[in-house]
Amino acid sequence: MENAAFGQLLLREEDLEESFFGEEPSAAYDPVFVSGDESGRALVDLTNMLTHGTHPETTHHATALFTNVVGSVIFHHVAQFGNGACRQVYRELHDAVRDCAQYRMELNDGVQLDITKAGLEPVGLGDAGFTARWSSTVDHFRIETAWVVVVKGDILTFVNTRIPSDAEIHRLARIAVDRVAEPTGAS
Repeated sequence: MENAAFGQLLLREEDLEESFFGEEPSAAYDPVFVSGDESGRALVDLTNMLTHGTHPETTHHATALFTNVVGSVIFHHVAQFGNGACRQVYRELHDAVRDCAQYRMELNDGVQLDITKAGLEPVGLGDAGFTARWSSTVDHFRIETAWVVVVKGDILTFVNTRIPSDAEIHRLARIAVDRVAEPTGAS
């Protein structure tokens, strides 16, 4: 698959049920681990590696970021790996989520979040997948987020959402994985 076609795997504004608008994905880049579980450090490192496509076996990667006026966020990342590395990266992500209870990270705008795992469960998408739920606090604000991470062949799909509906989180993940299964960009 060529680089231009790979970007067609990303979620698009028309896939979203609410009124979202696309943003420059770099707004979500480069969080920094501050403190907490070492598995939290691994999660920050792994998500930065996915976002930048810096794993040595990454052959293609693409990222999209959507926000709306009420503060909902959808961050979607897809990466294709060579030499069986997709399963390895998936296992590393899964193990780090499994082992992590809490950590603190700083976003690229200087905001620090205290993040506590609220759940981990398998998801029946692709070849392997899981949903991780997180509770993040900033000062006195509490934010619920969910990740859906799925492997389909040699492509890892990562959908990070800050939206209240479980059904919507899974609907978006299904669209993303269906695009990987039928990579014409038309689904």
